Amino acid sequence: MTAHHTTGKGPINWPTILFLTGTSLAALAWPVYAYFYGVTTGQLLLALFYFAVTGLSITVGYHRLISHVAFKCHPWLKAALLLGATPAWQGSALDWGADHVRHHAYIDTDRDPYNIKRGFWYAHVGWLLRYEAPADEDLPAYLTSDRLVMLQDRYYVPLAITTGFLIPLLLGGVGGLLLAGAVRTVLVQHCTWFINSWAHVGHYRPYKTNISAADNWFLAFFTFGEGYHNFHHAFPGDYRNGIAKLSWDPSKWLIWVFSKTGVAWDLKRTSPTTIWRRRVGAALTYDGSWVTKEFLVRRARESLEVLVRRTERQLSKMAGRLSDVQISAVAIDKADLQKQLASHIEVWKAARDERRVRRAHRVAEMLERLSAYRDLLDRLMTGYGASPA
Repeated sequence: MTAHHTTGKGPINWPTILFLTGTSLAALAWPVYAYFYGVTTGQLLLALFYFAVTGLSITVGYHRLISHVAFKCHPWLKAALLLGATPAWQGSALDWGADHVRHHAYIDTDRDPYNIKRGFWYAHVGWLLRYEAPADEDLPAYLTSDRLVMLQDRYYVPLAITTGFLIPLLLGGVGGLLLAGAVRTVLVQHCTWFINSWAHVGHYRPYKTNISAADNWFLAFFTFGEGYHNFHHAFPGDYRNGIAKLSWDPSKWLIWVFSKTGVAWDLKRTSPTTIWRRRVGAALTYDGSWVTKEFLVRRARESLEVLVRRTERQLSKMAGRLSDVQISAVAIDKADLQKQLASHIEVWKAARDERRVRRAHRVAEMLERLSAYRDLLDRLMTGYGASPA
């Protein structure tokens, strides 16, 4: 169910309206059915399974793999993700990806398919209710050249009916159809749509301040990690949305597990220094209200101070494993440590001590990162004046 955007109003999309109305009414009917006929453990487990599979297949498959090519994977895994996303009833990967690519290219403009400036309701679901032709763009070539994407697009409707409704009916009866079919479909759809609407009305935009996309940790919890939306728009090619280790992003964890099992590879990951340069620059150049700028600078400074201390501890620990390298426990001197590493690396290479050489290179990389963090912290401390009287 997609509706490509144009500046005019297209004819009403009756199939989508009738489908959304029908599934919503069926979802509302489920509590009544459950009251009279009960609900089984099998039906609940089936609904939870369907919710997880369809939700993750949208975020991992449609979004991060198909739309942004944030990683690569074996054809069978791509086929599984395409099949898993089909019963979400969000259209084929071809249509979904094309709309999403346009959203990133034309965010907050008339050519944005779900432009938040046309209102919360429009961005959430209103854009789906009319047939609207794409504005002067062809479908992206990397989508139309993907054989599996085109195959799913060709057979999308019969696949969606079978996987979305017939299988829940066969496995769970009418109760399974209503719960794992209708209720689950409505929930997954609204979770996805909230990224188009709710995630564009927040105020926390630490990486890109001139767009509507905002980070929303609460929303991330219900959308398998998609709520860190400002980061995603700043670095759309990154396979992660939540970059902190404890950020709730099951999609990035699943992709990481795929990579460790060898079925996925080439995971795109923005370097920490690039991320922090963008964040510090966004805070210092923000030209909106002084209160917001002060908030962005303060949050960036506090987070960066913690990061500097943590990196110093990690660097001391790693360098300490190199017994020939002396490092101050009080202050890490970049020039001194670089000099020591350079001299010892040559010795270890000559001795064919590959383990120490690899460890020394990791220490050197972390040292460069620490130096960049310190420079950025200095910028925050010196490049931000006192608030006006």
